[in-house]
Amino acid sequence: MELKPSRVRAVLITLGCIAVPVVVGLWSQAEAQERKVVVQPSDVPALIEEAIRKAFPNGEIVAIQKEVEGEDPGQYDVAVRSDGKEYEVEISSEGRVIEIKEKPSADAPARSQDKKWTDSFHQEDCTFSSVGRNRFFILQPDHQLVLESDEERVVITVTNETKEIGGIITRVVEEREEENGMLKEVSRNFFAICKEHGDVFYFGEEVDDYEDGKIVGHSGAWRADEKDSKAGILMPGTVLLGARHYQEIAPNAKDRAEILADDVTMTTPVGTFKNCIRVEETSGLDPDEKCYKTYAPGVGLIQDEDLLLTGYKKRKK
Repeated sequence: MELKPSRVRAVLITLGCIAVPVVVGLWSQAEAQERKVVVQPSDVPALIEEAIRKAFPNGEIVAIQKEVEGEDPGQYDVAVRSDGKEYEVEISSEGRVIEIKEKPSADAPARSQDKKWTDSFHQEDCTFSSVGRNRFFILQPDHQLVLESDEERVVITVTNETKEIGGIITRVVEEREEENGMLKEVSRNFFAICKEHGDVFYFGEEVDDYEDGKIVGHSGAWRADEKDSKAGILMPGTVLLGARHYQEIAPNAKDRAEILADDVTMTTPVGTFKNCIRVEETSGLDPDEKCYKTYAPGVGLIQDEDLLLTGYKKRKK
């Protein structure tokens, strides 16, 4: 699960990350050609206001800007306060919520320096299964997610295949990533679920990098049964706000996750999802790498940076 720009890494939950030094907000420095104007509440179009109210029924609008020049002319950037937290919301000119991000508190950078990450999960106490599910992760054959942005498309499929890793029978989950219609990467990720606790363990991945239709590398590949490596947890069975844990534990793979919020509402092209969790992923190899993902109950990953859920298929009966 190597962190890569706009890369969806690992299944139903772990899609690619963008390396950024800090959380990128709607009020971050824009490119030179980008220009935004402040919009007064009385001048907000009805469809934009309706989109805000659907996403935050009890929210308070703090500020609104409209992009008049740049990559997304007509887009609205809205700061919303709800339930004691502040969010940054991007809304298209057609009234579609593009993305919702929780704004970090002022002392977040100081806290991040003191973070400790769980890397021991008592795997020996688990009875593993290659089929199962918890609230935010579905490991059942035929379950499929499709996430898209303007340039990328990622299809994540729980296959009928299994693979033995270190004596554990794991389920193979395939991710296919396209960029501008061209195949960029195919990965086979290995997962198993702990029956006792519902934790989904990540045992490694095989990666094929593509260029002009040909395999050119295998970046980020690792296995839990190799030297100095062991399985991490991709999604815990019990989600605890503020919990931090390693997803990958290998010399070349040390992705980590922190649960930032457990009451997120997000709108995607296939609908609005409530009671979602927001996860921040970082790398133990590069402290500057960071990305944000959202997972919906009963579905799984619905947002990874600018990638949004555009379709999903549940397991066949």
